[in-house]
Amino acid sequence: MKKLSKVIFIVGLVIVIVAIFFAFKYNLFQNPVILKKFVHRFGFFGPVIFILIQIIQPIVPIIPGGVSDVAGILSFGPIIGVVYASVGLVIGEIILFLLVHKYGRKFVLSITSDKNMPRLERLVDVGNKHTIWMLIIVFLMPFGPDDLACLASGFTKISLKDYIKTIILLKPISVAIHCYLLLDVFKMVKIN
Repeated sequence: MKKLSKVIFIVGLVIVIVAIFFAFKYNLFQNPVILKKFVHRFGFFGPVIFILIQIIQPIVPIIPGGVSDVAGILSFGPIIGVVYASVGLVIGEIILFLLVHKYGRKFVLSITSDKNMPRLERLVDVGNKHTIWMLIIVFLMPFGPDDLACLASGFTKISLKDYIKTIILLKPISVAIHCYLLLDVFKMVKIN
């Protein structure tokens, strides 16, 4: 499973590098209007592809956190972009939670590096006592370890129902916070 995860990561990384190359070649990131036109050329499949990427993102992170969310805002607008990003991420994080519940530590080790294990174990310790509060704090923290918190939640006693309610409530807020912060950073970098 770990080898498959590495292969998927490498393939995803190559796809991302090629996509970034073409995005810069065709000024997709420099001009939101061009990016929006590009995505809309795919018609109905543009949002579907974006949501599918977001679903995969928590399970096999092939794009640095937040970058795909910002692309959603630039492509679909500030509200619909957050909605599409959130829908995909919520579905992906529910799948992640269920996989951790079913396969446990073996699954987690196949998708995360050893360096993340101490942080994950601390989150599990906190989560065993206060899972919902852990999720609230991590999700509302800009650039918090959302995916690790979701992994940790899979090891706790939180029910699937409570987990889903918490994720549905917090994910759009989390996405909006880090998207708008990243957009501000991009604007500052572009200005300087």
